[in-house]
Amino acid sequence: MQICKLQPKDIDQAMRLVKTVFDQYDAVDYPPLGRKTFYHFISPDNILQMMQSGEMYLYGAYVANQLAGVIAVRSVQHISLLFVREEYQKQGVAKGLVAMVKCKYTNQKLEKPSLTVNASPYTFEIYKKMGFEPLQGELEKDGIRFTPMEYRLIPS
Repeated sequence: MQICKLQPKDIDQAMRLVKTVFDQYDAVDYPPLGRKTFYHFISPDNILQMMQSGEMYLYGAYVANQLAGVIAVRSVQHISLLFVREEYQKQGVAKGLVAMVKCKYTNQKLEKPSLTVNASPYTFEIYKKMGFEPLQGELEKDGIRFTPMEYRLIPS
């Protein structure tokens, strides 16, 4: 598996992967408003704007030259997307993407040495297995259900 930073030319392919996986696993947990909110967020124009402004960094995991998974990090320390193509799930792709992000930010001088994520109902247990802890119970905003979680880069 090779992980690399994605470029603007990769956005369409990456967001198609994200949408496909969202539709397979997450969409059932959201009302129409939540799906609409999510689809707007992952629109290539929106993602491109966030990448160009430096607000978001997008990384891809490639297996045999195929994009197998995508992770997006916003505001330096917040994982905002983590999606793995169905045929590559349970093969360490998500774990590898998160490990790369953990490693990238562990050695930086951060005001708060942690990573955060708003875990969907489907991904909550996946993040727990990777060491993330819930910060509070499930919330809903604009139809999106999530549990705020945190991973401490430096154990307290």
